[in-house]
Amino acid sequence: MKRISLLILTAILGLQGCNSSNKSKSTTKPVLPTKPVITAVHGIQPSEVANYIAEFKLAKENLKFTFEGAESKIFYVDKTKDTIIIKYDKGLVHAGFDFKNNEPTASLTLYEGDTSDLGDFKATRMLTGVDIKISEDDDTSIYSGSVKDQVTGGIYSIRLQLNEHLMGAGDSKLIINGKKATLAGTLGTSTYIQIQEMINTTSVDTLILSNVSGSDNDAINMHTGRLIRNASLTTLMPKGGEAYSGGVDLFAAGAQRIFETGGKLGVHSWCCTADGKDAGQLSKGDKAHGAQLTYFREMLGTEKGPEFYFYTINAAPANKIHLMSVADMVKYTLTTP
Repeated sequence: MKRISLLILTAILGLQGCNSSNKSKSTTKPVLPTKPVITAVHGIQPSEVANYIAEFKLAKENLKFTFEGAESKIFYVDKTKDTIIIKYDKGLVHAGFDFKNNEPTASLTLYEGDTSDLGDFKATRMLTGVDIKISEDDDTSIYSGSVKDQVTGGIYSIRLQLNEHLMGAGDSKLIINGKKATLAGTLGTSTYIQIQEMINTTSVDTLILSNVSGSDNDAINMHTGRLIRNASLTTLMPKGGEAYSGGVDLFAAGAQRIFETGGKLGVHSWCCTADGKDAGQLSKGDKAHGAQLTYFREMLGTEKGPEFYFYTINAAPANKIHLMSVADMVKYTLTTP
């Protein structure tokens, strides 16, 4: 999953001066280096998280797809060079988008089918856009017009409403059962809201990561991890469970972490910087590592945190996944022997 972060690293060297007197022998005290002071870096400043969430809640109300008058919630899935792929109640929407100029384009195609497993998605019906028009309502882009069934020739009205918060919302589901909660799906801003509400309104003490594919918004996902740590929650990777990329970040946030044999923790590099490089292609001193380094220092300590972060970005490129061995989990203190 895409990870975008900035680094501000300030090393302060303390210099202790020399004192001399004409009444005594001149002495020079050795210059002792002080421990570098590392400035915390964040994609979203902690003081701005509340405003970010409030803005997201308002914007989310405008994220919807309407087919023949029936509204459906929508979730970001992926993108190509000229298309945003979106999940809705009955399948996928491929909406035209010019990423270079950051603006929608007048094209839209529907693929109906079962989206419960997107890796095995098979379209049962295809409908192509007819006279699609683009309009704007504040920060919301609106695709309107019709789609045509490629088999029957039927014409149906559609309306798709998008804004910048779609791509970072995620589609996670949180199920609470007593003092345990099970998290699944793709992480994002919605996950932060779910975890925050759970902490504020329940006595949950254990978060189970059952099937977490990654994160659509790492800047807020790291703050979700801080919610978990500050609430002293235990994170559990159960036998048969899976957590990848940003899901591993949340597992690391547990005040206590439990890994059951048969679970899967998968890591890879994030992508991409402005010039298209993924994190594993950058030097260790690159500023783009900053927010991730700050996060893992908090979760795993000043030594193991950076070691683990650089291990993850070198373990696999952004388009692949490396499954961690138990030995590596122990090495980086994600679990105990």
